[in-house]
Amino acid sequence: MGSESQAALNEEFDGDSQNPIDWWLVLAVFLLTLLGILNVHSASGQDFWISSFKEMTITHKQIVWVCFGYFLIIFTLFIDYRLIDRIAYFLYGLNIIALLLVKVIGVSRLGAKRWIELGFFNFQPSEFMKITLVMALARYFQNLKSRREAMGVPALIVPVLIIALPTLLIMSQPDLGTGGHLAMIGAIVLLFVGIKKRVLLGIFLMAFVSFPLVWQYGLKDYQKDRIRTFMDPMRDPRGKGFNAIQAMIAVGSGRLSGKGYQKGTQTQYDFTPEEHTDFIFTVLSEEWGFLGVLLLFLLYVWMLQRCLAIASIAKDRFAALLAVGMVALFITQIFINVSMVCGLFPIVGIPLPLLSYGGTSMLTSCLAVGLILGIGYRKNIF
Repeated sequence: MGSESQAALNEEFDGDSQNPIDWWLVLAVFLLTLLGILNVHSASGQDFWISSFKEMTITHKQIVWVCFGYFLIIFTLFIDYRLIDRIAYFLYGLNIIALLLVKVIGVSRLGAKRWIELGFFNFQPSEFMKITLVMALARYFQNLKSRREAMGVPALIVPVLIIALPTLLIMSQPDLGTGGHLAMIGAIVLLFVGIKKRVLLGIFLMAFVSFPLVWQYGLKDYQKDRIRTFMDPMRDPRGKGFNAIQAMIAVGSGRLSGKGYQKGTQTQYDFTPEEHTDFIFTVLSEEWGFLGVLLLFLLYVWMLQRCLAIASIAKDRFAALLAVGMVALFITQIFINVSMVCGLFPIVGIPLPLLSYGGTSMLTSCLAVGLILGIGYRKNIF
């Protein structure tokens, strides 16, 4: 039965060798970015029409980044992923250097140093690190083609170090959210490759036992406050819990069909924080309601289903791990952002892929899409 389903899946992708691009995935990405532009415009509270370039609004900037993202998808699509296989460690090393440069010449905002100013925009190396980490792990396991059994502790040493180095650098910025997200992506790739059950049990026990030490010595005061606020937002409703409470109000007040486009009171009166970036989900929930949220989730599921279909017919181990890593990036990022906004996860600076405002985030998401499309494209032409 498994071979029949795999044959049907191969037939779906091989049906037209002259048209190997997964246009359904392209359409899903287009609709998601369009939905993002509409919600960023509503969150900005600015007029769309402008009289000069200097008066560009957030909406116009987002459109520019989306266009750059489309170009990046096209550019990446026509790069042979086998070339990426050969230079994966080099790209990973460049990103490590960029993270180190953040320490020296980085731009500080709200007590965190995470960006490198490039003139026309601020580059955030931690976002692209998500991509290059997956490349490095895929390259490492590609070189271990003979490995079939699940990994024990000795086999985990090198890949864990590959994950730990950038994770610790990002957490030291400090950016606990992105660092944790990076670790989650790496962990999913390792689970996909295979880890012995007794090793997994040992890891969970160590994490449980070491939590008090991490809480006492590893977390800063503001990070502890975020966790306490997550557990009980009402402990300081006008201070540390204000953002979480307002976000949940915005999500809940949309009800079935929402208040209407650009009619959300939480958004238009700036009650919710960073509504055009990390909290863009509150804009959609309040103005579009449950039906809008359902539309968003259906588009994400559609996009991820197409990505997984491509991963399942990848030609080699590197391509399969690369595609799985990109899917892990999207799934974990969507889960963290939506859970954060709904009060099911501590508030961290994680944008919603393809929707939130921001150049680095948009380009990272489009790069991931381009890599997956390239894997499917070369399934047919090689």
